[in-house]
Amino acid sequence: MSVMKTKVFTFGELEIRFNWAVSFFILLVLFGLIRLGIWQLDRAQEKMSLQDTYLEMGTDQPVPVDDVPMSGLENDALNIQNLHVSASGEYMNDKTIFLIYQTHEDNIGYEVITPFKLDEADKIVFVSRGWILANTYEETKDKVQPILGKQTIQGQVFVPTLKQADRTNDIDLSDVQWPLELRYLNMLEISHLFEETYFPYEVRLDEGQAGVLIRHWPTVMVDTSRNFSYSLQWFAMSIALLIVTFILSSNILQLIQKRSKPI
Repeated sequence: MSVMKTKVFTFGELEIRFNWAVSFFILLVLFGLIRLGIWQLDRAQEKMSLQDTYLEMGTDQPVPVDDVPMSGLENDALNIQNLHVSASGEYMNDKTIFLIYQTHEDNIGYEVITPFKLDEADKIVFVSRGWILANTYEETKDKVQPILGKQTIQGQVFVPTLKQADRTNDIDLSDVQWPLELRYLNMLEISHLFEETYFPYEVRLDEGQAGVLIRHWPTVMVDTSRNFSYSLQWFAMSIALLIVTFILSSNILQLIQKRSKPI
Protein backbone atom coordinates (compact mmCIF):
# COMPACT_ATOMS: atom_id res chain seq x y z
CA MET A 1 0.00 0.00 0.00
CA SER A 2 1.43 3.42 -0.93
CA VAL A 3 2.36 5.75 1.92
CA MET A 4 0.80 8.58 -0.11
CA LYS A 5 -2.64 7.02 0.09
CA THR A 6 -4.99 8.81 2.48
CA LYS A 7 -7.23 6.84 4.80
CA VAL A 8 -10.40 8.21 6.34
CA PHE A 9 -11.48 7.35 9.87
CA THR A 10 -14.99 8.12 11.01
CA PHE A 11 -16.23 8.75 14.54
CA GLY A 12 -19.93 9.36 14.18
CA GLU A 13 -20.21 12.49 12.03
CA LEU A 14 -16.53 13.36 12.55
CA GLU A 15 -14.16 12.34 9.73
CA ILE A 16 -10.37 12.36 10.07
CA ARG A 17 -8.10 11.96 7.06
CA PHE A 18 -4.76 10.24 7.72
CA ASN A 19 -1.68 10.11 5.50
CA TRP A 20 1.56 8.45 6.63
CA ALA A 21 3.91 10.83 4.75
CA VAL A 22 2.15 13.98 5.94
CA SER A 23 1.88 12.64 9.49
CA PHE A 24 5.59 11.78 9.57
CA PHE A 25 6.51 15.30 8.44
CA ILE A 26 4.22 16.89 11.05
CA LEU A 27 5.69 14.68 13.79
CA LEU A 28 9.21 15.77 12.81
CA VAL A 29 8.22 19.44 13.02
CA LEU A 30 6.40 18.85 16.30
CA PHE A 31 9.41 17.06 17.78
CA GLY A 32 11.65 19.95 16.72
CA LEU A 33 9.41 22.57 18.32
CA ILE A 34 9.13 20.64 21.59
CA ARG A 35 12.89 20.04 21.63
CA LEU A 36 13.55 23.76 21.22
CA GLY A 37 11.17 24.52 24.08
CA ILE A 38 12.93 22.00 26.34
CA TRP A 39 16.34 23.37 25.33
CA GLN A 40 15.30 26.88 26.42
CA LEU A 41 14.14 25.49 29.78
CA ASP A 42 17.52 23.75 30.15
CA ARG A 43 19.30 27.04 29.42
CA ALA A 44 17.20 28.78 32.07
CA GLN A 45 18.14 26.07 34.58
CA GLU A 46 21.83 26.51 33.73
CA LYS A 47 21.55 30.25 34.30
CA MET A 48 19.83 29.74 37.67
CA SER A 49 22.65 27.41 38.69
CA LEU A 50 25.08 30.10 37.56
CA GLN A 51 23.26 32.62 39.76
CA ASP A 52 23.83 30.36 42.77
CA THR A 53 27.51 30.24 41.83
CA TYR A 54 27.67 34.06 41.72
CA LEU A 55 26.21 34.29 45.22
CA GLU A 56 28.66 31.69 46.55
CA MET A 57 31.63 33.46 44.95
CA GLY A 58 30.70 36.65 46.76
CA THR A 59 31.08 34.96 50.14
CA ASP A 60 34.13 32.77 49.47
CA GLN A 61 37.59 33.51 50.86
CA PRO A 62 38.94 36.53 48.93
CA VAL A 63 41.46 35.94 46.17
CA PRO A 64 44.30 38.47 45.74
CA VAL A 65 43.16 40.67 42.90
CA ASP A 66 46.47 40.24 41.11
CA ASP A 67 45.89 36.44 41.00
CA VAL A 68 42.49 36.61 39.30
CA PRO A 69 42.53 34.62 36.03
CA MET A 70 41.05 36.46 33.06
CA SER A 71 40.19 35.25 29.56
CA GLY A 72 38.05 37.92 27.91
CA LEU A 73 34.81 39.69 28.72
CA GLU A 74 32.34 36.93 27.82
CA ASN A 75 34.24 34.18 29.65
CA ASP A 76 34.97 36.42 32.63
CA ALA A 77 31.25 37.20 32.96
CA LEU A 78 30.75 33.48 33.52
CA ASN A 79 33.85 32.65 35.54
CA ILE A 80 34.72 35.60 37.80
CA GLN A 81 31.50 37.61 38.09
CA ASN A 82 31.10 38.61 41.76
CA LEU A 83 34.40 36.93 42.68
CA HIS A 84 35.48 37.91 46.20
CA VAL A 85 38.88 39.60 45.99
CA SER A 86 41.34 41.39 48.24
CA ALA A 87 43.99 44.03 47.63
CA SER A 88 46.67 45.79 49.66
CA GLY A 89 47.89 49.26 48.83
CA GLU A 90 46.80 52.88 48.96
CA TYR A 91 43.91 54.87 47.60
CA MET A 92 44.82 57.47 44.97
CA ASN A 93 42.48 60.04 46.48
CA ASP A 94 43.51 62.80 44.08
CA LYS A 95 42.30 60.70 41.13
CA THR A 96 38.76 59.98 42.33
CA ILE A 97 36.00 59.66 39.72
CA PHE A 98 32.38 60.70 40.22
CA LEU A 99 29.78 58.87 38.12
CA ILE A 100 26.74 61.10 37.63
CA TYR A 101 23.03 60.18 37.58
CA GLN A 102 23.37 57.19 39.90
CA THR A 103 20.22 56.31 41.84
CA HIS A 104 19.48 54.88 45.28
CA GLU A 105 16.00 54.64 46.81
CA ASP A 106 14.61 57.01 44.15
CA ASN A 107 17.28 59.63 44.87
CA ILE A 108 19.82 60.77 42.29
CA GLY A 109 23.41 61.15 43.40
CA TYR A 110 26.93 60.05 42.50
CA GLU A 111 28.85 56.78 42.53
CA VAL A 112 32.38 57.28 43.85
CA ILE A 113 35.24 55.42 42.15
CA THR A 114 38.70 55.79 43.68
CA PRO A 115 41.73 54.11 42.08
CA PHE A 116 43.66 51.86 44.46
CA LYS A 117 47.39 51.35 43.82
CA LEU A 118 48.64 47.88 44.71
CA ASP A 119 51.66 47.50 46.99
CA GLU A 120 53.49 44.77 45.11
CA ALA A 121 52.74 45.71 41.51
CA ASP A 122 52.66 48.80 39.35
CA LYS A 123 48.95 48.31 38.92
CA ILE A 124 45.77 50.06 39.96
CA VAL A 125 42.30 48.75 40.72
CA PHE A 126 39.27 50.96 40.17
CA VAL A 127 37.39 50.59 43.45
CA SER A 128 33.74 51.54 43.62
CA ARG A 129 33.20 52.86 47.12
CA GLY A 130 29.46 53.20 46.65
CA TRP A 131 26.86 55.95 46.38
CA ILE A 132 26.58 59.38 47.90
CA LEU A 133 23.66 61.80 47.92
CA ALA A 134 24.75 65.12 46.44
CA ASN A 135 23.16 67.61 44.08
CA THR A 136 26.27 69.11 42.53
CA TYR A 137 29.86 68.28 41.70
CA GLU A 138 31.15 70.74 44.33
CA GLU A 139 28.89 69.24 47.00
CA THR A 140 30.20 65.78 46.18
CA LYS A 141 33.80 66.98 46.49
CA ASP A 142 33.07 68.35 49.95
CA LYS A 143 31.34 65.15 51.14
CA VAL A 144 33.82 62.55 49.91
CA GLN A 145 36.61 62.15 52.44
CA PRO A 146 40.08 60.87 51.45
CA ILE A 147 41.21 57.50 52.82
CA LEU A 148 44.83 57.84 53.85
CA GLY A 149 47.60 55.33 54.49
CA LYS A 150 48.12 51.69 53.67
CA GLN A 151 44.91 49.68 53.42
CA THR A 152 43.86 46.08 52.83
CA ILE A 153 40.43 45.98 51.25
CA GLN A 154 37.96 43.36 50.09
CA GLY A 155 35.23 43.51 47.48
CA GLN A 156 33.49 41.79 44.59
CA VAL A 157 34.47 41.87 40.93
CA PHE A 158 31.85 43.34 38.63
CA VAL A 159 32.12 42.25 35.00
CA PRO A 160 29.98 44.48 32.74
CA THR A 161 27.97 43.31 29.78
CA LEU A 162 29.37 43.99 26.32
CA LYS A 163 26.90 46.83 25.92
CA GLN A 164 27.92 48.38 29.25
CA ALA A 165 31.62 48.03 28.45
CA ASP A 166 31.19 49.86 25.12
CA ARG A 167 29.64 53.01 26.60
CA THR A 168 31.96 56.03 26.26
CA ASN A 169 32.19 59.57 27.63
CA ASP A 170 34.19 61.42 24.95
CA ILE A 171 36.78 62.63 27.43
CA ASP A 172 38.89 65.64 26.45
CA LEU A 173 42.30 64.41 27.64
CA SER A 174 43.81 67.86 27.25
CA ASP A 175 41.56 69.36 29.92
CA VAL A 176 40.92 66.94 32.78
CA GLN A 177 39.71 68.23 36.13
CA TRP A 178 40.06 66.03 39.22
CA PRO A 179 37.92 64.66 40.71
CA LEU A 180 36.77 63.56 37.28
CA GLU A 181 33.04 63.67 36.54
CA LEU A 182 31.83 60.99 34.11
CA ARG A 183 28.62 59.33 32.99
CA TYR A 184 30.10 55.86 32.52
CA LEU A 185 33.11 53.96 33.85
CA ASN A 186 34.95 52.87 30.70
CA MET A 187 38.27 51.31 31.72
CA LEU A 188 39.95 51.59 28.33
CA GLU A 189 38.92 55.22 28.01
CA ILE A 190 40.21 56.38 31.40
CA SER A 191 43.34 54.18 31.37
CA HIS A 192 45.04 56.87 29.25
CA LEU A 193 44.92 59.14 32.29
CA PHE A 194 47.13 56.81 34.35
CA GLU A 195 50.71 55.61 33.97
CA GLU A 196 50.08 52.33 35.78
CA THR A 197 48.60 49.16 34.31
CA TYR A 198 45.10 48.42 35.56
CA PHE A 199 42.76 45.61 36.57
CA PRO A 200 40.12 45.67 33.80
CA TYR A 201 37.03 45.36 36.01
CA GLU A 202 35.48 47.43 38.76
CA VAL A 203 35.78 46.08 42.32
CA ARG A 204 32.82 46.91 44.56
CA LEU A 205 33.76 47.36 48.22
CA ASP A 206 32.43 45.03 50.91
CA GLU A 207 30.52 46.37 53.87
CA GLY A 208 32.78 47.71 56.61
CA GLN A 209 35.80 48.33 54.36
CA ALA A 210 37.83 51.52 54.53
CA GLY A 211 36.24 54.18 52.36
CA VAL A 212 32.94 52.38 51.75
CA LEU A 213 29.85 54.54 51.23
CA ILE A 214 26.26 53.41 50.60
CA ARG A 215 26.40 50.07 48.79
CA HIS A 216 23.73 50.83 46.21
CA TRP A 217 24.54 48.24 43.57
CA PRO A 218 21.84 45.71 42.71
CA THR A 219 22.68 42.04 43.09
CA VAL A 220 24.13 40.73 39.84
CA MET A 221 21.36 38.58 38.38
CA VAL A 222 21.30 36.37 35.32
CA ASP A 223 18.42 36.98 32.91
CA THR A 224 16.20 33.92 32.44
CA SER A 225 13.10 35.79 31.23
CA ARG A 226 14.02 35.42 27.57
CA ASN A 227 14.56 31.69 27.94
CA PHE A 228 11.15 31.17 29.55
CA SER A 229 9.55 33.45 26.95
CA TYR A 230 11.12 31.58 24.04
CA SER A 231 10.22 28.24 25.61
CA LEU A 232 6.60 29.32 25.94
CA GLN A 233 6.59 30.40 22.30
CA TRP A 234 7.94 27.04 21.08
CA PHE A 235 5.40 25.08 23.14
CA ALA A 236 2.60 27.40 21.96
CA MET A 237 3.66 26.76 18.36
CA SER A 238 3.55 23.01 19.06
CA ILE A 239 -0.02 23.27 20.33
CA ALA A 240 -0.97 25.50 17.41
CA LEU A 241 0.48 22.95 14.96
CA LEU A 242 -1.63 20.17 16.49
CA ILE A 243 -4.77 22.31 16.35
CA VAL A 244 -4.21 23.37 12.73
CA THR A 245 -3.39 19.79 11.72
CA PHE A 246 -6.60 18.52 13.31
CA ILE A 247 -8.69 21.21 11.60
CA LEU A 248 -7.15 20.64 8.16
CA SER A 249 -7.33 16.85 8.34
CA SER A 250 -10.94 16.66 9.54
CA ASN A 251 -14.39 17.97 8.78
CA ILE A 252 -14.68 19.68 12.16
CA LEU A 253 -15.29 23.14 10.63
CA GLN A 254 -18.10 21.83 8.48
CA LEU A 255 -19.72 20.20 11.51
CA ILE A 256 -19.47 23.43 13.50
CA GLN A 257 -20.96 25.44 10.66
CA LYS A 258 -23.74 22.87 10.23
CA ARG A 259 -24.68 22.99 13.91
CA SER A 260 -24.55 26.78 14.04
CA LYS A 261 -27.11 27.19 11.25
CA PRO A 262 -30.61 28.12 12.50
CA ILE A 263 -33.19 25.34 12.25
